[in-house]
Amino acid sequence: MKKLIVNLVKLSVTVVILILIFKKFQIGWGDISTAIAESNPWWFVVGILTQVAAITFSILRWRVLLESQGLAVPSGHLIKTYLVGRFLGTFTPTGVGLEAYKAYDIARYTSRGTESVTVVFVEKFLTLLALSILMLVTLPMIKLNTMFIAVFFIFFLAILLILLVLIFKASILMGILKILPLRNKTEGPASKAVASFENFKHSKGAMGMAIVYGVAVYLFLFSTFYTNGMALRIGKNQPGDLYLAQSTENARNTLLKHHIEFIEQKEPGSGMIEVFLTDIEHRQLSSADTKFSTANDSNYQRKGLGLSDVLKVGPLTQIATMIPLSIAGIGLREGAFVGLLKSMGVWVGQKTVLAATMWYFVSVSVNIFGAIIFLTRRTDYKAKITKEEFKNVTS
Repeated sequence: MKKLIVNLVKLSVTVVILILIFKKFQIGWGDISTAIAESNPWWFVVGILTQVAAITFSILRWRVLLESQGLAVPSGHLIKTYLVGRFLGTFTPTGVGLEAYKAYDIARYTSRGTESVTVVFVEKFLTLLALSILMLVTLPMIKLNTMFIAVFFIFFLAILLILLVLIFKASILMGILKILPLRNKTEGPASKAVASFENFKHSKGAMGMAIVYGVAVYLFLFSTFYTNGMALRIGKNQPGDLYLAQSTENARNTLLKHHIEFIEQKEPGSGMIEVFLTDIEHRQLSSADTKFSTANDSNYQRKGLGLSDVLKVGPLTQIATMIPLSIAGIGLREGAFVGLLKSMGVWVGQKTVLAATMWYFVSVSVNIFGAIIFLTRRTDYKAKITKEEFKNVTS
């Protein structure tokens, strides 16, 4: 019952956030269908390929950590397990379903549950560390308040400290267990976990590669925002000025005729139109009957969506989706993406919001393969690690 209530709350939060964002940008079903009808589908294909690339590097990261624990698992099995886990994690926050299934399946396959769980645990921290490294690089490029930056650095140092303790001082866990109840029952499994964590002391190269793979994972995940933008024909970064005009049928038709994106401030015919025009677009509209006046208090310098933009705002957008308030980060992703672009002086229109929304659906489209594997895969396998495979791992 409790789980149902939590899910209903998350569903409500997801719907409310999306409604507020879509209302602010005056996005209706007609706008969505028009954007899709006028899109370039080949860029969506490229977007799927960026997701596949991210999956590939994620599996490589997982594999190198498994091998550092002496767990030799065929690549085909890892791919199938990862895709099934990704499918199961579709509706869970921060990929919990994916990580849980990875640990469970490899534990069954190798009969070494402690090492399997340890690998997933360390991998999660290395993933956060890779994301934190990207954030350290991109934070100076985004206008944020000092308090947020301070909180982030505390978060970054905490992740790093926990990771270092687990690897180099995992024995501390045994000391903590001594003061906890039921220590007699937990001492055995804890000893195995400590030994497993300490194995990473001798696998610094593997951990370094895992961090590199983690950075690659995120770079490709962020790139999907850009491919979605290209698919929706947002256009590349272009300087210009923000203009306002009375919301009339003539003004809207003029902008639609020239394929220029705009935002209705209120209901059509009773408010204002906000539009960001380049110099060329402004000259094109100079002969129109509608008068566009410059917005004097504009903080925008450009419009469009560049690859560098999505790489800058990607890390913080990813952090936002990890907040367990909505289903799979939907709504939080759009809000963070739009807000961060605005902080960099990029004017955001309807298609940019849709590019963020469609990130989830492009990602889920890849999960279809995981669903097929989940429904057809046999899971009555036994441990198949041979001495020869173990030698190949340790040599």
